[in-house]
Amino acid sequence: MSDMNTHISEWMKQTEESPIVMSSRIRLARNLENHVHPLMFPSEQDGFRVINEVQDVLPNLSLMRLDTMDQQNKMKLVAKHLISPELIKQPASAVLLNEDESISIMINEEDHIRIQAMGNDLSLHDLYNKASDIDDTLDQSLDISYDEHLGYLTTCPTNIGTGMRASVMLHLPGLSIMKRMNRIAQTINRFGFTIRGIYGEGSQVYGHIYQISNQLTLGKTEEEIIDNLTEVVQQIINEEMQIRERLTHYNELETLDRVYRSLGILQNSRIISMEEASYRLSEVKLGIDLGYLTLKDFKFNELMVSIQSAFIYNDEDETISVNEKRADILREYTQ
Repeated sequence: MSDMNTHISEWMKQTEESPIVMSSRIRLARNLENHVHPLMFPSEQDGFRVINEVQDVLPNLSLMRLDTMDQQNKMKLVAKHLISPELIKQPASAVLLNEDESISIMINEEDHIRIQAMGNDLSLHDLYNKASDIDDTLDQSLDISYDEHLGYLTTCPTNIGTGMRASVMLHLPGLSIMKRMNRIAQTINRFGFTIRGIYGEGSQVYGHIYQISNQLTLGKTEEEIIDNLTEVVQQIINEEMQIRERLTHYNELETLDRVYRSLGILQNSRIISMEEASYRLSEVKLGIDLGYLTLKDFKFNELMVSIQSAFIYNDEDETISVNEKRADILREYTQ
């Protein structure tokens, strides 16, 4: 039996999953005044100096240096949203983690420091307070790049100002199935918000999961950005709920067919790709939320992490493919 618990950060483990909100995150981008930005480091030693300086200020967090890790373990951190795919590309990079992995501080990605606070509901203000406390601790000991008029100075101009990105991960099968996501994306874009895939900028949409976040960080306070994002997210949630009601009233036969076909594929597949698995899981989750299905061990959020290749691949046993192992896991958890 595949042990999902070993793949999931403690903060992600919860007794009951929400129908739509999967997780929330606050990220603060900061740079050090006395160092060139990570993308311009003359040598790896410059990167390691930054890592040491940040670690010295936050000794209670566990440090993981990426140069000492193999590719599979790096990808596990990406799958758990603890680091970005971009951090892996940097020659001298690291991440600091707290015990339940709800706090993750990337060192030497695009900026010297990226503080992330994560949770599994819509409490963005609470997450901001956690990230801000760490920011204050760093600010007391390190010389953070800040301009009186522009705010925090970041590598990418779109992050200048508060340096904050607030984001919420939503499961939106109804809106996705009814092809409403492009319209929603265009609408919220006009108000300074964006919709991305499961791993942020440039990433693919898996399993009808979308990340909603602010684009603008300049000219508004952190509180205003969070309040505005919460309002936008609430409107999207309301639209998704209306669509789901419509699916059960006017498209019930098609919805039942979609849900049970997906369940049948998960229960019987011998080979399945990550892309197909994510959409089948999404539609089974929809069936559970609509009351059509009851599955005892089914945890959508956890399965979406644990079926990723980084957790399945075993270089000691190359006789069984990743897609084959993924199908084995899914058969087990959907009976």
